[in-house]
Amino acid sequence: MDWMGRKGEMDRNESQPGRDRLDPGARGLVGLIAAEATRAAAEAGPIPFAPLAARLTRRRGRPGVVLALAGCCAIAAAVGLAGWPRLRAIGSAANEVLTYTVNGRTPSPTGALSGADGAPILSFSDGTRVALGPRARGRVVEIGRHGARVALDEGRARVEVAHRPGAQWLFEAGPFLIKVHGTAFTFGWNAVDARLHLMMDSGIVSVTGPLSGGEIFLRAGQTFSVSLNDRATAKSDAPASPAVPAPAPAPPAAPPSLAPPAGSPSLPPRSIGRATPSVSWAAELAEGRAAAVVADAERRGLSRVLDSNSSEDLAALADASRFERNDRLARRALLAQRRRFPRSARAGEASFLLGRLDDPAGAGADSASQLTSEAGARRALEWYDRYLQESPQGAFVSEALGRKMMVLEQTHRQAEATAIAADYLRRFPAGTYAHAARALVRAP
Repeated sequence: MDWMGRKGEMDRNESQPGRDRLDPGARGLVGLIAAEATRAAAEAGPIPFAPLAARLTRRRGRPGVVLALAGCCAIAAAVGLAGWPRLRAIGSAANEVLTYTVNGRTPSPTGALSGADGAPILSFSDGTRVALGPRARGRVVEIGRHGARVALDEGRARVEVAHRPGAQWLFEAGPFLIKVHGTAFTFGWNAVDARLHLMMDSGIVSVTGPLSGGEIFLRAGQTFSVSLNDRATAKSDAPASPAVPAPAPAPPAAPPSLAPPAGSPSLPPRSIGRATPSVSWAAELAEGRAAAVVADAERRGLSRVLDSNSSEDLAALADASRFERNDRLARRALLAQRRRFPRSARAGEASFLLGRLDDPAGAGADSASQLTSEAGARRALEWYDRYLQESPQGAFVSEALGRKMMVLEQTHRQAEATAIAADYLRRFPAGTYAHAARALVRAP
C-alpha cells in the first residue's frame, strides 16, 4: 500500500472509537468484561473504576494491544472489587465443612453427647437435626462437607436428615451402620441386649452389619429389630426383597405427621415440606420413591441415561436400583459412574458399592449374573482395595476395611484377616467392626 493509501486508512481509523479499531478477539474480550462490569455495578452500586473503564472504551488513539490490555485490566479491577464479596462467599460455601450446635451452644471438642442432663438436640448447618433421648449417649465421630457420622452408644435418637444433593449421613449403633437418604426415623441401641430397633417415618435407609442376609433396606412405615444374641428375631413389617414393588398407598386426607412414637426423643416443630415438587432423582429417592426412579430411567432409555445423565443422577439410580434389588442395573450405573467421572468422589464410592454387590455376604448378585462365592469374594476384595486406594479419607473407609476383613475370614484366609483386624482396631477402635476384629485378634 502506498503512503497516501496508508494515510487515508489512518485518517479513517482516527474517526472511529478506539475499541472499534481493535482486532475481533480483543473487541470480544473487552465487550465481555464491560458487560460484566455493568452488571456488577448495578448490583454493588457506584464503582470508582467504572468512569475510567468508560473513558478507556471511548478513547481515541493508536490501535493496539496496549489499549486492550489497559481497558481489560481497569475493568477487571472494577469487576473484582464489586464482585469480591459474592465470589468469596461462593468459594467458602463450596469448601465449607458442616458445623453444628448442641441445644444452641458450641459442642464439646470431643464430640461426646449425653442425655443425662437433658435432651441434646444437634442442629447442623445444612438443616439436619438429631435429638437424643433421656439417658442416651453418643458422639459425633466425623463431620465433613456432605454430612457426618454419628454414633449412638446407648439409648434412642430421633433423626431428620435434610434433602441435599450428594449428602452422606451415617449413623452407628453398636456393630450396625445406617446409611440414610434425606429421611426421618427413630432408632435405638440397647448395649446390654445388643439390640437395634429402627422405626421409619419417611425416606429410605440401608442397614449393614453382622447380618446373615447382608444389607437390609427399609422404607417409610417399616420397622426393624434385631439382636446379636438372637439373630432369628430380626424382622421387618414388609418383605426385605419384594419381587414386585408394592403399590403406592392412597394419598392421606391430611399430611402424615412426623411426630415420633411415644417415649421417643422429639424435635421442636418445624416446616419440612417442599415449596414446589422436585423431579430430580435424588429428591425422589429421598422421599422413598426408589421404584419411581428406576421406572423413569427405563422410560427414558437405560443406555441413554447411563451415557448422558449427571453424576448425581447416576448415584441416585444406583442407590434406587440396589433398594429395589435390581443388582444388574445398580452395577451398570456404578460402572458408568466410574467410566464417565473417573476422578470424582462418586467414582470412589462406586468402588465400595461394587464391592458390596460382589460380597458373598452383601446384597448379592441377581439370578442372571449369579457369582460363585469364591469368585464374588475375589471381586469384592479387588473393589474394596481399589476404594481404599482411591479414597483413603472417604466416608466408607471403616466399612471397606471391615468388609475386607470379614471376606478374608469367610474364605479361610485367617492370617490375612487377622492382620487386617489389627489394622482396623488401630484405626477404628470403636468402629462398626471392632467387635469382630477383636475376636479375630484374640483367636488362637
